[in-house]
Amino acid sequence: MSGQYEGHWVKKLPLLLVLVLFAPWASSAPQGIGQIAGDGCICHGSKDTSTELIIVGLPTAFESNTSYNFSLEVRSAEVSISSGKEAGGFRIEVSSGDIQFNEELGHVQKLEQGWTHTTSGNKVRSWNFTYLSPSDNSTHTDITINGNAVNGNGQSSGDAWNGTIIRIPGTSYTGELEPSSTEDSLDALDYAVGGIALVGLLAVAIIIIKD
Repeated sequence: MSGQYEGHWVKKLPLLLVLVLFAPWASSAPQGIGQIAGDGCICHGSKDTSTELIIVGLPTAFESNTSYNFSLEVRSAEVSISSGKEAGGFRIEVSSGDIQFNEELGHVQKLEQGWTHTTSGNKVRSWNFTYLSPSDNSTHTDITINGNAVNGNGQSSGDAWNGTIIRIPGTSYTGELEPSSTEDSLDALDYAVGGIALVGLLAVAIIIIKD
């Protein structure tokens, strides 16, 4: 009898593996989000321009090896905050320099070459950082910021995200001042992949439950 039981679950292993692989696309990420969100929170749908990213404190041009305190706030008139539940999230990546944060507060963490919220940081919509500029002020840095207003239902539905890239030149930089647009990387294929993942997850779950 135990052999039949084990054989049953061996047959289920491929389906369970698919379920695990698709899970990040379908659920929320209160514990933080990695490089998959570098091009935007595409598993939460398309970019919502009604969601505001309020960024205060970044310089218009940086000096070498200088610290700049800045904050990020996500505002949404469409997605309300439910007390005690998930409220917002973010992903920040920088092309040069570094980002520091108050580890004791516990709202921010470094993850996969970027910075994102923690589980406790997912219950707020504003976060504080320090940007440490590179040593060469003849270069520039591109700061990619994606912020998500979360409705607290534990799923990817009903949330609203927005994203931006901010180019900060060094005080001796003489090159292009406009960064590449995030729209270039968020084409129909990205949304199709996300949609297929959700459908696949649902199909696998139904098969497992029926059997």
